[in-house]
Amino acid sequence: MNDQERARRINSIVEQKLNELSEYCDSVQILASWNGLDEPENTHSAFKGFGNYYARIGMINRFVEEESAKIHNQVWDESDDCSD
Repeated sequence: MNDQERARRINSIVEQKLNELSEYCDSVQILASWNGLDEPENTHSAFKGFGNYYARIGMINRFVEEESAKIHNQVWDESDDCSD
């Protein structure tokens, strides 16, 4: 399997999952990334969704904010090693 075949397969799976989720959800956004097989240093990605555009963007923004806060807290906890 080369990078193009892998990308087609992943996009097909994403489409399948979107169809499955459409029975239960109003809005869905799927983000996926993977390293290339032909050139492992290359990162490929797919992002697809359906439903209300603003709801999807809101979910993405919330995800970024929450993950950034986790990283910030983790970095702060690790650097706050003040022992006298």
